Amino acid sequence: MTNTNIVDHIFVGIDVSEDNLDLWIHPLNKYKTFNNTEQGISKIKDYLKPYNVAKIVVEATGGLEYKAAEALQATGYYVSVVNPLFTAAFRTMRGKFTKTDTKDAQMLALFAERINPEARAVASVVEKELKELIARRNQLITMIVSEQNRLRRINSSKVINSISSIIALINEEKEKIEAIILQEIKKNENYKTIYDLLTTVPGIGPVVAITLLIELPELGALNCKQIASLVGVAPHARESGKSKLYAKTKGGRKTVRAALYMAAISATRFNSAIAPFYKKLVARGKPKKLALVASMRKMVIILNNIVKNKRPWQKVYQQILLTS
Repeated sequence: MTNTNIVDHIFVGIDVSEDNLDLWIHPLNKYKTFNNTEQGISKIKDYLKPYNVAKIVVEATGGLEYKAAEALQATGYYVSVVNPLFTAAFRTMRGKFTKTDTKDAQMLALFAERINPEARAVASVVEKELKELIARRNQLITMIVSEQNRLRRINSSKVINSISSIIALINEEKEKIEAIILQEIKKNENYKTIYDLLTTVPGIGPVVAITLLIELPELGALNCKQIASLVGVAPHARESGKSKLYAKTKGGRKTVRAALYMAAISATRFNSAIAPFYKKLVARGKPKKLALVASMRKMVIILNNIVKNKRPWQKVYQQILLTS
């Protein structure tokens, strides 16, 4: 075995495109391109065998990275699929603005070494299918909103009839997708258990529960601060010298936050824990928007505890959470 084969702390970056997987090995500065196919991924496995790989990093690229990440993780490698926003910030921090497949792969390998992102399990086939179904549902909703916006600007009865027909058709397809999603969840015992727990909470309907289940798999596995930060509803202090501004929420998962926003609106009216909490904040002079974000944070903490402890919503339990 050569010396390069026994170098400790080898980090690999893989830049993913539809056709290719560009691979960089750091600190050996080795670069090689493979086809983004099952055969190409198999060749990557063989290529990496001689090395003691500490971490592999790939960017999330709309699903193009899935097969490679899943296969490498199944082989036993620690694989991190990272948000492109984080790697873009890392590139800017380093002052490197040249963007080629080679440079991107090198940057990802350096990101693996210096940031050492957490390696989480790649989504299973069922999880991936559910994510795609949810994404399709969201696309259909966007289409419905677009058609409804057009409807408001039209006077012709013939065009109104055409748009109305399209809206009805898309709504029908959306309902079909929702039924398929629910059917898939109920076929999986673990998903069904969590889904049933989430829907015991006033304000959490089927769509919100499904979104949380698929888009926030960490629910129940993290502490209160971590889950609030992950969703993007944790306040971050803003201070500079003598200036102290309102703390602001930042980052998080857009789809989860949007679902929680709708749930919180309902909960501020019907949830016996969230409604008084929201009203108390507004009575103290908090702007309604800030009070709603605080309610979202309270809600995700409650949901996190319910999933963690496998206990459905109940008044005694909610009171414990409110005083925690």
